[in-house]
Amino acid sequence: MIDPTAPTFDDQLEAIGFRMRSTSRRGGRVWELAFNSLLTFMLHDYDDHVVMTWTLQAGRLMAQRGWQGSVGDVDELEWFPRADVRLPLDVVAVRTEITRILLSLRLDLGDPAL
Repeated sequence: MIDPTAPTFDDQLEAIGFRMRSTSRRGGRVWELAFNSLLTFMLHDYDDHVVMTWTLQAGRLMAQRGWQGSVGDVDELEWFPRADVRLPLDVVAVRTEITRILLSLRLDLGDPAL
């Protein structure tokens, strides 16, 4: 039996900071979490799963660090994953994927293995 007082998936997403932004062309809802001024996570919420992606404002990061790129307009430079990740309607899975993404974005440019 389903507990009517239990928080819904939507409630749980909102509790970790996601806000519903819009509806996608495919009919799902789009949720957004502005993790910080550079990194944004997006969830495309369908009936039985969510698809997670992210964007990193790489141009803004470069500017904040006083770096210059070889492209004309670094403000438009974004990083994003090659493939989005499909997850179940489970906030624990969403949190786990956020952690995995954050760990994958750590980069030690002094690492000789690069």
